[in-house]
Amino acid sequence: MRIGLRQFSLDTIAWLKMAVEAGDCTRSSLARELCDRENWHNALGHACLASARAALPKLAASLELTLPEPRAMGGVTAESQAVPQDYPDRTLNCAPEALGPVSVVPVEEGGDRRGARSMMATHHPEGDACCPGGRLRYWIVCERHGVLGGLVFGAASWHQKARDRHIGWSQAARDANIGLVVNNDRMLVLPGVRVHGLASLSLSLACERLADDWEGKYGERPCLVYSYVGPEHRGTSYRAAGWERCPELTSGMPPGRGTPGPRRSVWMKPLTPDWRQRLCREPSRVMGRAPGFGDEEVGWAEREYGRSSHSDSRIRARLVAMGRAWAERPGAALPVIFPGEAEQKAAYRLLSNAHVTMGDVLEPHHEAMVERCRPQELVLAVQDTTLLNYSGLTATQGLVGIGGGGSGSTGIAAHFGIAFSEGGRSLGVFHLDADFRETAEAKAGREADPSAKAERESRRWREGLVRALDLAAACPDTRVLTICDREGDQWDLMAKACDVGAATLVRASRSAQRRVCDGAGNGHDLWDWTAKLPRLAGKTIDIEACGGPRARPERRGVRLDVRAGFVDLVPPTARPDGTPPLRMLAVRVLEPSPPAGTEPLDWLLLTNEGEPTPQHALRVVSWYEKRWLIEEYFKALKVGTRIRDRRLDDADDLRKCLAFDAVTACTVRSIERLARSEPETPARTVVHEDEITVLAVHMSKPNHRKQRGPPDPDQNIADFAVNVARVAGFIPTRRQPMPGTQKLWEGYMFLSLFVENYRAMRDYEVP
Repeated sequence: MRIGLRQFSLDTIAWLKMAVEAGDCTRSSLARELCDRENWHNALGHACLASARAALPKLAASLELTLPEPRAMGGVTAESQAVPQDYPDRTLNCAPEALGPVSVVPVEEGGDRRGARSMMATHHPEGDACCPGGRLRYWIVCERHGVLGGLVFGAASWHQKARDRHIGWSQAARDANIGLVVNNDRMLVLPGVRVHGLASLSLSLACERLADDWEGKYGERPCLVYSYVGPEHRGTSYRAAGWERCPELTSGMPPGRGTPGPRRSVWMKPLTPDWRQRLCREPSRVMGRAPGFGDEEVGWAEREYGRSSHSDSRIRARLVAMGRAWAERPGAALPVIFPGEAEQKAAYRLLSNAHVTMGDVLEPHHEAMVERCRPQELVLAVQDTTLLNYSGLTATQGLVGIGGGGSGSTGIAAHFGIAFSEGGRSLGVFHLDADFRETAEAKAGREADPSAKAERESRRWREGLVRALDLAAACPDTRVLTICDREGDQWDLMAKACDVGAATLVRASRSAQRRVCDGAGNGHDLWDWTAKLPRLAGKTIDIEACGGPRARPERRGVRLDVRAGFVDLVPPTARPDGTPPLRMLAVRVLEPSPPAGTEPLDWLLLTNEGEPTPQHALRVVSWYEKRWLIEEYFKALKVGTRIRDRRLDDADDLRKCLAFDAVTACTVRSIERLARSEPETPARTVVHEDEITVLAVHMSKPNHRKQRGPPDPDQNIADFAVNVARVAGFIPTRRQPMPGTQKLWEGYMFLSLFVENYRAMRDYEVP
């Protein structure tokens, strides 16, 4: 369960229920125990009791618990906490030199703190600062006349449009780095003090020591301080102290207030030279960190989209609602997925929200994917790139060139990483990069540099390896094998995989011109060298027909020779001198006697996994054969979800749609593969019970070949898939007993509409 930015574990939820029901606790004791159980401490190791006490009512409300009544501590009452407004003023009008040394001194705890609050409450137009969070108070003191005023610095507010736009950070960066920003809540020179330059001098002195004082008290070193100046002032003191004014004003609606106030200017002062880089640095998304659902019964949408770490609870709820609607009407256009006016506006608003990214949509899906990967002994992390054609969307901004069509088509180039079980079941999307290719505007704005373009586009393969490593870290008992086609034949990728011990399988590309060195240090061509490796085994495969630029006919019973052995790859000439060679296992799969006029099948596979034995060489070949699963996934994505029908104004909005489509396609693709590889899997473990019930009722109609009885609770996934495809006109035969991707998708679209009507009728209450 998530409250604000904190995700509470199932054990903590169970403890809280028992503790509240027992009735022998206070809110303070619950807050202390909550901090201990969740390791909820600040940078100095102190328990975050105030934050825990604030979260307890929200947590209890979501669990329908009644907390004990709050108790007054040590006789403290509202009257005793009131700040007296009787701090005396003083009259002083002199030149700055007459003050002597001026300093800002931290207010000590105790009586002095109460006096500092009284000074603000008495003389500041907005009274004393009482916002939640950390706080530092300073006296403005001179050697000859004592206290002349004060300053208050507090924790930054969560949302501030003018500030956030000036910083330029993303939602994720703000959530992670908001503690590095401090707000100058109050700045006061006593009304009777008239000394030119005293306010700006005090601000400068406070900023010189603020970072050290704040870090000493709260454990975080701020790098930026900001403040507000009302319309009745020009901000002269802040400008003289070196502060910068933001271009925009505030909205005039402070958080928590129902009535608007005056619009104010926002002033900022960096405390470190690299403040913008530090604030805009986004945290890495760690897979497998969110707690599971345990024995709790949750729907598919809650499992795939319900564990987002986004700070806005409204967006978290909207992701679940949109994911559920996407699955209920797969393949439909957006107005059909969201037929109601309110939900349609909400969907378009989320897709166009600059604070929601494609990564935010996929993050909760990663948690569900990790749960599916952990029981597996081996997960095949397959990478590949596909091109999505949106040439018809002439008004959409941000599309990139994808080639083809004579003058060139436009769309989105998307690099996917899909996790498959060794049996071929789709487990989830562990990587999706749909922004690696430059737009035409970006290319025109810089000088042509082919090497920079190549580096930008090739980086996606290495980033996919990093995400596969994240998946492996989240599944410590599972071996994750990254599989790349010829485009992934990159020295940096293989070198990184060998350095960190990541299992990797790459098909070598002739264009890379790889060389190997023998025992004497002589270099040889990789392809010539591996052709001489010993033959370890033979293999017979069927080759499916393929169209396109590399069209080939269907061929059955193709005999192959499998050769394997270790090779030492010579580093490219661009690598620094002294770079050691890479030791890899090379598996060469070659067709010795191809038919006349047919190009022989020739694979050269490089891996850092296993030994050159016949059994392992054949297993390596079988792993690479599974790479074709991602091509089938792309077909399901494009045919089933009809992503070309998405019509939005910006390419980033289309990318968010692509994330929803990717998750939906992965789920339906999993049904198809399970029906083929694990046909006896109970359907109820994969699909919703309502889908099984509605499908059984539909298949009992007289127009089907044979009558069927009530829903079978033990129906397997193979029978379910066949019956779904029957809805779309599929008739199983001995030659084709299982439906293909397109028929399964068509049937599933019909079934989704049937289920929606069934649920509406079931939940309808007659007035």
